[in-house]
Amino acid sequence: MTHLPVRSTVAPPAPAPAGPARLRRREKLAYGAGDLASNLSWNFVGSFLLFYYTDVAGVPIALLGTLFLVARLLDAVIDPFIGVLVDRTRTRFGRARPYLLFAAVPFGVLGVLTFAVPDVGDTGKLVYAFVTYLTLGILFSLVNVPYSALMPMMTRDREERMQLGALRSVGSSVGTIVVTAATTPLVAALGGGQHGWTVATVLYSALSIVFFACTFAGCRERHAVAAEPVALDARGDVRADLRASLRGLLRNRAWVVTSVYGVLNFVRLGLVLAVTVYYALVVLQRPSAISILLPLVSGAMLVGGLLAPRYYRRLGIRRGNLLALAVGGTGWAALSLVESRFGVFVAVYAVATLAIGLSMTSMFTMVAEAVEHQERVSGRRDEGLVSASVSFALKVGSALGAAAVAYALAGAGYDPAVPGSAAGTISALYLLAPVVLVAAQAVVVLLWSDVPSGAPSDVPSGVTVPTHPSRPHQSPEDVR
Repeated sequence: MTHLPVRSTVAPPAPAPAGPARLRRREKLAYGAGDLASNLSWNFVGSFLLFYYTDVAGVPIALLGTLFLVARLLDAVIDPFIGVLVDRTRTRFGRARPYLLFAAVPFGVLGVLTFAVPDVGDTGKLVYAFVTYLTLGILFSLVNVPYSALMPMMTRDREERMQLGALRSVGSSVGTIVVTAATTPLVAALGGGQHGWTVATVLYSALSIVFFACTFAGCRERHAVAAEPVALDARGDVRADLRASLRGLLRNRAWVVTSVYGVLNFVRLGLVLAVTVYYALVVLQRPSAISILLPLVSGAMLVGGLLAPRYYRRLGIRRGNLLALAVGGTGWAALSLVESRFGVFVAVYAVATLAIGLSMTSMFTMVAEAVEHQERVSGRRDEGLVSASVSFALKVGSALGAAAVAYALAGAGYDPAVPGSAAGTISALYLLAPVVLVAAQAVVVLLWSDVPSGAPSDVPSGVTVPTHPSRPHQSPEDVR
């Protein structure tokens, strides 16, 4: 029998360079643009959606807590599956980048629909709000999980990952500063009411799509492990493959700590963002404070992002976070003592949010470290599945934070037509709850171990970490 020669479709690997390729500044900035894109839409939702539902669209407040909680928990469950999908994606654009291109437009469209509740009666409004809010969260996962997975695919250098995490925080902060500082005057300039909110959302969504396109075009997956083809008749093998990844996660202490830390972080952030508008209007009775307090949260993250690489290089994740959380928690606890002096209040608030923002910046690097740790304990990087923890933490945390505010307002009988309505409850949510959550974060971060990249700290003695010679570390764009 004559055997015909088989022509390989994969070119031989190029000779290894003398050292790892360094990321260019333009590529780093392109990565930061991704979180700018996300937060032009997502933090707009976190900061203003509850207020929009209660005071503009007239959605019944009694069920809003359940709406926020159920919708966010439902789409949070989907995040790990999206992570697995990313890990098994293979296209000419790579594994993570295609999602930034193709999911960005639907995400922008749903953002607009979320802030366009029709006047269809109380039940109709609740159904519409639930469907649009749930769908928006799922589409957010389709861009955010791949975006988080992209960082460890771009570089394995710890310093570069810290720089990317810092630029991600900068992008997040700029996006949030824009929406929190500009929204109320922008909505007023657009005529206010339903029309003003919807048109403002159109502008933010359009910008979000443009910046996602910049991330797609400007970043490259240099260290993406090529996804293996899955045979259609090998369902058992596929399930075993997924079980191996999940077992690795449960043994991955860095991932466990990052996930719990992230949930607590986003519960606090979701609560603060949701209640700030009410605190400014009802307790402080200063509508202008909305455009001061909310941007300061993101301004603190912006400064924290700039300081983070040098700060965490010197102190490490564990000590650095403990110090930042101690300062931030103490400052926040002091706010109740200076509530009547707004200038002093803002100064103390700025210091507290700067320290807490510095701790938030470390989360993105913690996720990248968890990917490296996953490979050490199981021989599998699973970038998509590990990175899904960020989106999962954001969804669960934001859901619990926003739901707590909605439930508390409903329980206190909040009525937007009554001056000073539920003022005591609003003060407690704003001044006390964040202190408790910051303290809980400090307890969790005590379990973090600053292990040098590549160190086999958590691999049990006598256990050999499997390797995958058939899965070279190369960008799909290098395969021709």
